[in-house]
Amino acid sequence: MKKVVYICSFLCGLMSLTGCTGGEKQVKEDGQCIFEKYEKYLVDPRTYVAYRTEGTLKIDGKLDESSWQKAKDTEEFEDISGKGFDAPKYKTTAKMLWDDDFLYVGAILEEPNITAKLTQRDTIIYYDNDFEVFIDPDSDGHNYFEIEVNAKNVLFDLMLDKPYRVGGDFFLQWDCPGIQSGIHIEGTLNNPNDTDKYWTVEMAIPRQALTLSFNNLLKAGNTWRINFSRVEWLKKPEENWVWNATGRIDMHMPDRWGYLHFSDNKVGTEETQLVYPHDKDIYKLMWAVFYAQQDYKNENGKYATLNEIPGLSAEMKQKLTMNVTPYTYQIRAEVPAEGKVYILNEEGYFKKEDKK
Repeated sequence: MKKVVYICSFLCGLMSLTGCTGGEKQVKEDGQCIFEKYEKYLVDPRTYVAYRTEGTLKIDGKLDESSWQKAKDTEEFEDISGKGFDAPKYKTTAKMLWDDDFLYVGAILEEPNITAKLTQRDTIIYYDNDFEVFIDPDSDGHNYFEIEVNAKNVLFDLMLDKPYRVGGDFFLQWDCPGIQSGIHIEGTLNNPNDTDKYWTVEMAIPRQALTLSFNNLLKAGNTWRINFSRVEWLKKPEENWVWNATGRIDMHMPDRWGYLHFSDNKVGTEETQLVYPHDKDIYKLMWAVFYAQQDYKNENGKYATLNEIPGLSAEMKQKLTMNVTPYTYQIRAEVPAEGKVYILNEEGYFKKEDKK
């Protein structure tokens, strides 16, 4: 049986930065600190720096080119629910590269019995064991992409307007134009009488397929939100193993995906430091309020004012303003170091505007 273990000590640094320590007496009198209550949704996401390829990649699933050999693996995948849950039974890692036209994704999935039954594109591929990619290129939490593939190299690709948790819908008619994918199997497909080693996935995802405006988002210096999922049918319900845990069995939480930063350096040369696209502490505070608002509305049938949200210290409240009605709200936070204002609403739509 899976068991959640809540460990709040790692939040001390965050609390000191965002005001929980300064308002500790008030918070403790009022109840649990908001960062403790929503800690599983506020753990720092994993990060990855993608470097340019040093040559052409043949998309055959083998990951044998020198660029792939030099690219670093991600951390091993973990259970989607995060800390305190069982580690995945089989190892999974991914890696990424890029050039001016494509984001390249490679993955290695250990599997002693590689199987796949589905053969038609845009059937629900996660009914097989599969590998999934989730991409939010502008990090706003809306209009993101999902691509799934099984060991037969059958794709399921779609675009979503917003997460399901806020009433989102998917656009199945979106087929990622120009995508290339390849599968390599170390073993035999659909043969339970032998022991397989692993299968590998290779994708070339076109820049133009992910463009929602005339702005080219696939360029050096940009940072995207991305996550990977592996559905494994060891039993029912299925196992969900991911690069970055979301905190619950729901991949459609773009604020809980990892950060992907694009370096202009070629893979295997000088390393680049990841650049976060926002102030981490203010961002966490705003999302803590978002999750508190979800709970408050479920319990009370309306959204709360800042003063009604449990676990917020006076210092936290000073960092935020919020326009609220019973059915909508907008959180705003000034970030003087950037000259920006961060904005987050009840649908999880996040954006930055110039401070006026």
